[in-house]
Amino acid sequence: MLPVLQIGPLALRTPLLFVLLGFYFGLSFAERRLPKEAFSVAQLNNLIFLSLGGGLIAARLVFALEHWAIFAEKPLHLFSLDISLLNLWAGLIVGILVMLSYSQWQQISLWVALDALTPLLAVLGVFLSLSLFASGAIYGIPTALPWGLELWGAKRHPLALYYALAGLLILIGFWRKFGKGSFAGQIFLQFVLVTAAILLFLEIWRANSPLLPGGVRTVQAVSWLVMALCLWLIDRRAKDQP
Repeated sequence: MLPVLQIGPLALRTPLLFVLLGFYFGLSFAERRLPKEAFSVAQLNNLIFLSLGGGLIAARLVFALEHWAIFAEKPLHLFSLDISLLNLWAGLIVGILVMLSYSQWQQISLWVALDALTPLLAVLGVFLSLSLFASGAIYGIPTALPWGLELWGAKRHPLALYYALAGLLILIGFWRKFGKGSFAGQIFLQFVLVTAAILLFLEIWRANSPLLPGGVRTVQAVSWLVMALCLWLIDRRAKDQP
């Protein structure tokens, strides 16, 4: 794991660096694959940065409220670049609400917007996996395989690297499909469906899985629900096309 990259006197937080690189390359790719008839590049950038900004602010504020004593003592932590000081669920919910509000304001179809964002999500998925690898936040069960990594006193599956490889294969598989769906929302729904299936499979090797009552892995349960919803939406939207 490599949480900090030291370059001379400069110390870079490697997980944050991977996230920033993912956004940079993902946004550039999304701009190039944006269909001309969808909406403008300026609208795409506004949609992304407003949603991201709103989500990050909400994620930090909710985390600060949850850990009020720490932030009251050190209020400058509100501006920390440490991505672990975020409530991801709060950020996700607020980011989605901002995206919905902006799309409605600009009269952009939600499904068209989601298709336009899919190239960014595909690229970001690879770099987020590398970020998780650098931070060591996700790790695999013990293994005797030669590519296992020493972590927490055992040789373990490099699960975050499995995620990165799977994300790269998904990106390659969808490379020629971006912006060419038969109906609005098709590419986004197919991407989410495949991603959920991969997470369902790879979760088998995760050592620190969050569990639901009864010992059910949370990620696998959510993946099944997401896959079922995506299949239903794909079928419904395909039937609604003239």
